Amino acid sequence: MSVSVNPDSVVKGLSAYYTPATLADMLAQWLVRTGSERILEPSVGEGALIDAACRQAQRVQEYPGLHFTACDINPAVIETIRLRLGTRSEARAIDFLQLDPASTGLFDGVLANPPFTRNHSLDPHRRSVLRKRFDTVGAAGLWVHFLFHGMDFLRPGGRLASIIPASALFSDYGRAGLQRVANRFAEVEIREIVDRPLWVNGADERGALLLADGFDQGSSHLPEPCRWSAHGIPADLLPMSAAAYDKLADQCTLLGSIASLSIGAVTGCNSIFLLNEEQRRALKIRKSDLQPMVSRARHVPGLTIDKAKLLRLALEGEKTWLLAPKGLGEKGSGVRRLLAKISARRRASTLWFKKRTPWWKVDSGASSDAIFTYMNDLGPRLVMATADVRCTNTLHCVRFLEHVPGDQRLAASLSLVSTFGQLAAERLGRSYGGGLLKFELKDARKFPILPAQRDLRSAFEKADMLLGAGDLAEATKIADEALLAPLLGSQWEQTIKQLRIEIDARREFRRGP
Repeated sequence: MSVSVNPDSVVKGLSAYYTPATLADMLAQWLVRTGSERILEPSVGEGALIDAACRQAQRVQEYPGLHFTACDINPAVIETIRLRLGTRSEARAIDFLQLDPASTGLFDGVLANPPFTRNHSLDPHRRSVLRKRFDTVGAAGLWVHFLFHGMDFLRPGGRLASIIPASALFSDYGRAGLQRVANRFAEVEIREIVDRPLWVNGADERGALLLADGFDQGSSHLPEPCRWSAHGIPADLLPMSAAAYDKLADQCTLLGSIASLSIGAVTGCNSIFLLNEEQRRALKIRKSDLQPMVSRARHVPGLTIDKAKLLRLALEGEKTWLLAPKGLGEKGSGVRRLLAKISARRRASTLWFKKRTPWWKVDSGASSDAIFTYMNDLGPRLVMATADVRCTNTLHCVRFLEHVPGDQRLAASLSLVSTFGQLAAERLGRSYGGGLLKFELKDARKFPILPAQRDLRSAFEKADMLLGAGDLAEATKIADEALLAPLLGSQWEQTIKQLRIEIDARREFRRGP
């Protein structure tokens, strides 16, 4: 879900810290377990928590059926959210503290990033009313009242997953409020975020996560916080590599600042529009009616791809031909026979077919300078492509800005193979089904690219050859020596070992048992 952020003045007034995707994913992965939960979101903001819940639901159920009730005091946000939600969900423009449980029914879970408005920032009359209504003591911030009210909406056995300010862990009012919540749940966990999250509006605030399970099915003592990284991994699994990573990141430029990224070609039906060589010959479709196409990450194991490589893959049974005829040909032609496999009903119900004129003419787009693989285990690749190669929307098209020199383009490709690039992937990517790392366009645009220190052609060619042979470890050594050694100095190999320990820890945690 993507909605507009409030202007800064409104954000400040609402004490809104719009949720980073990493924290949203941590909350959603804990709360969503069946993919069919009924969930209340008390202050929806940009919709990051709803996004994360939907991603998690797709991981645990093939056909998820989440039901949301989303609230926000900002009517403009709610209007946008309402357009995004399905018919089984609703969005209400209301101050959550005025919402009546009788009007909504009870929920399986409350998923929240409540306002961090401090007690002294509340209107004196409102502060007095809230203190009396919720029987709070001390300088309780607005987030405390949100949590207390949120419990009124939970069914027995329900779950509460919320971001809370770091001050909640050491202030008297914060610990008192958290203990009151813990009294209503069978199990409670608190994850203290040890580094500063990347709040969407750039706020300078640390935070923590409150995870409470088994509403009204037991009572818990307030546990000591466990330390977690803002990137979603227990802090005790990480070595002291943050300083080295930050030193390198400070010298990087973002991929989105030197290139434009876009989705690849959308066919609407890959099983029909993508062919291998055997299928092409069986249907007697001319090569002039086809376009070389990368449709899987496995088609680009190295750092370069061209038409000749795709033709070899087609001969090996890979679907690297895109059906792209200028016309349908005579009655009974291979093109007509292939397209006839798509029923009239399918044509009428597929959005992309309805968008195109004629419906079968796929827009393969302009040629790419490079292709970014966005579903990966060992990190993404940025593969340099020749002008006659394009990709489907299972990958991203990359076009460098005209002023970017050749060595910087090669550095961009090698950056992703380097130890630093692999760690950046673990920090920036989103864990998806099967533990894979997924990079949406906005994630790929944020990928840090190391500077080009010298002529990189030789290093690039060696790494390309090694990756083509399946030797990532040796290719990484080549990239590290070319890009990292000049930046890290004489201790570069020891520093890389530190980065590697963190990579291994993050991958082990991401992949799970």
